[in-house]
Amino acid sequence: MQMTRRIWLFSGIIVVVFLPLALAFGVEGKPVPDAAITIRQALKERRVVTFTYHGYARTVEAHALGKSADGKAALLAWQTGGGSQTEPLPGWRTFLLADIMGLTLAETTFAKPRPDYHKGGRGLKAVEAEVAAD
Repeated sequence: MQMTRRIWLFSGIIVVVFLPLALAFGVEGKPVPDAAITIRQALKERRVVTFTYHGYARTVEAHALGKSADGKAALLAWQTGGGSQTEPLPGWRTFLLADIMGLTLAETTFAKPRPDYHKGGRGLKAVEAEVAAD
């Protein structure tokens, strides 16, 4: 199991806590629920999600949850905002769930899956859940 370490300083006392990544703390210090649960809800309700990935804030329309070519849990999404060190926005991106930090389900929704999204997902070896169809 992959772990994350959190360190706090309280009145001169250092507290170190090791947590599974699924319980990593968000920016406000509140536990972040398992990313897959939040992404499944976003897929079902066609809600936008925001998070930090490899140092860049991202705003995306989640389209599929599954496994990458090497078997890791991954999200296929259309990135509409934020930064990226690869291609310019907007565009398709595959994000490894283990590298997503501060995942938030936005109130914003999108009307339908992107026209070039094909059932089964691009960039995913296996698909567990997909965006709700029309």
